[in-house]
Amino acid sequence: MVLWRIFLIFPFWFIFFINYSLFAYNKHFEITADKIEVFHEPEILIAKGDVVITGEDLIIWAQEIKYEIKTQYINLKNFKIFDISKNATAEGNEGFLDIRNGELWANQIFLFFKKEQIRIKALDFHKNSLNEYFAKKAFITTCEWECEQEKDFPPWSLEIDDFILTPEGISEGSRSKFRIKKIPLASIPKTPYMPKINFPITVPRKTGFLSPQFAQGSRLGIGIQIPLFWALTDQVDFTISPFYFTKRGLLMDIENQFLFREDFKGILKFRYLKDVKKEGYLIEEEPKKNKWWIVSKIDYMINSNLDAHLDLDILSEKGFLEEFNVGEGSYSNARSLFLDKFNRDIEDKSQEYRTSKFWLQYYKNSIYGNIESAYLNYHGTVDKDTILQPFFNFQLTLLPTHIFRDLLSTLNINYFYRHREEGYYGHKISTQFEVVYPFKFFFLSNSAQIKYNFDVYNLREKDIFEKSSIFRNFFEFELNSYTVFLKYYAFLNENFRFLHILKPYIIYFYRSRPTEINVPQFDYADLISNKTQTLEYGLWQFFSLPNKSNFLIIKSYQQYDFIKAKRLALATKPEEKPFSDIYIQIVLNYSPYLFTRYDTAYNFYGLGFKKQSLSLGLREIFLDKIDLIYQEDKAWNTQQLTLDLESLILNKILAKFYISRNFVRDETTEMKVEGDYLHNCYLVGFGFLLTPKDTKFLFVFELKGLGEYGKLK
Repeated sequence: MVLWRIFLIFPFWFIFFINYSLFAYNKHFEITADKIEVFHEPEILIAKGDVVITGEDLIIWAQEIKYEIKTQYINLKNFKIFDISKNATAEGNEGFLDIRNGELWANQIFLFFKKEQIRIKALDFHKNSLNEYFAKKAFITTCEWECEQEKDFPPWSLEIDDFILTPEGISEGSRSKFRIKKIPLASIPKTPYMPKINFPITVPRKTGFLSPQFAQGSRLGIGIQIPLFWALTDQVDFTISPFYFTKRGLLMDIENQFLFREDFKGILKFRYLKDVKKEGYLIEEEPKKNKWWIVSKIDYMINSNLDAHLDLDILSEKGFLEEFNVGEGSYSNARSLFLDKFNRDIEDKSQEYRTSKFWLQYYKNSIYGNIESAYLNYHGTVDKDTILQPFFNFQLTLLPTHIFRDLLSTLNINYFYRHREEGYYGHKISTQFEVVYPFKFFFLSNSAQIKYNFDVYNLREKDIFEKSSIFRNFFEFELNSYTVFLKYYAFLNENFRFLHILKPYIIYFYRSRPTEINVPQFDYADLISNKTQTLEYGLWQFFSLPNKSNFLIIKSYQQYDFIKAKRLALATKPEEKPFSDIYIQIVLNYSPYLFTRYDTAYNFYGLGFKKQSLSLGLREIFLDKIDLIYQEDKAWNTQQLTLDLESLILNKILAKFYISRNFVRDETTEMKVEGDYLHNCYLVGFGFLLTPKDTKFLFVFELKGLGEYGKLK
């Protein structure tokens, strides 16, 4: 076999597919083949047998090529094109390439984009010089697909007639079919009343319909939701998701996201239902007809030292979030979205109030300032007119600065404006000056801290107070001392060692009695009414293995109250005794396989172990996932167990079980059972969710690259 190598230098332009410069411009390439022939009139190059055309980021392989040098046309037979920079391939039986403008024709071509996991089989394919792609018929999937056989079909695919693909990433067709193997499951024909359908397959920010979602519940009936994603601009998009329930009517979800700059972003979600009670829907009381929820978060970095934030959360009634926790606009989806995008949470769906607030914060060197306005959307049993609204706060802090050698000082100034319809409302100015002195004494590390608090109240209505202007002050003193001991221990043999760190500490705290006791409550500091004198002592222990720091942590502490000790003879309740409970915390962490935390409080005055809390997390031990949380509190009469299990069976079926049990009320708060069949390009799951008031049957069908068709919550 003779190997010919010919170097050709001429323009080579080939741009390919969806906003990506694939098979791009390359001036220099080389050709190798088993056999190469060159004809001079006309100038034609013919190469046969393992033909390889190599460029800087491009490789073309073919069984045979015919290159017309004057016209710069290349005829390809049994070819494959590899774009190294974009990790994409194209292969076909016969093709025609115009090097001058990058046009390509092929009777059949198979495209694979590895990063996006998109596979396209196109018949009668043409790419023009404007980077527009046309095919008489195209099959699109994200499944693994060997399409050499004409009758071979992937587990699922989209079949599109008169396929068009533009550089903007919009795919259109005159008729579209969704196939399971060879069986067409759904068809959307083009009619005067049906617009062309866009498919947002893994390409971000492309207008089109998202995956449908389904739900079924004893109080909801059967529901279906078909979301529409609308990319209005590169910075603004909307998701419009109507959800129809046979027993409740139409639930509308609208979500708006914008990202004008990396430091200016926001999300607004709106959910509305005009509740229609149908036959078979039984409740204890008549629900409100109009139910809605508005929740939003916006962040704006004005400059490097000043930023603004808005949290909006307003609800028509509390039960709306719990009963309709399904679909795109569900509470669970919203909470996950805000935590992911803003790292800020929203109140629990069962909480009696929702908090909306706007705040500005400024920080530079040792100065920090914060201006905040908030509103509580209350849905509890108390009269709303008596709820204290935190309408305005202002905080100015001079962060710790050295005033003399090691002496540190901090100044806090806070202004509050509170309002409610009934009772007092008005203003409060609170100042706090703090001085801290850290020092060493032999082997002890110590710090002495003193705070002086001065508060001014101005009430518009005196109500139960004798005067409208109130002044009060008090001071606090704290002395903190600790030391650290550490030692290495050998276990079994010298090669296995662990480190033990022992940290005993003691804290003395004294607070004087405020000069005024009867004051309005603007914040928690207003609850302070008596002198406090306590001594807290504790022991922290840390155990570290050679490859795992802080493998085991044990913390224990207790307080002694000098004030309660003086009243010991009159004390009747355990809470009035001088010795507090002994608090113990044990944390065992061997990630990613094991995490355990146990908290308890032991009472010396007859109650014993008053409070217990256990969190256990196991991964790939017994089951793939075991999460157990147990909480017990005798003082509040609570006893709750939550168990969350997951196990993968035969690498195909993911079984899930979740239960939350209240032992005091002897009822199951929530139970969920789910089974998912996992395929490399799709997921099918069934399950049910059971609560004391409702039973929901749910179905999920997820296609790789297209998202979920339904959700299990």
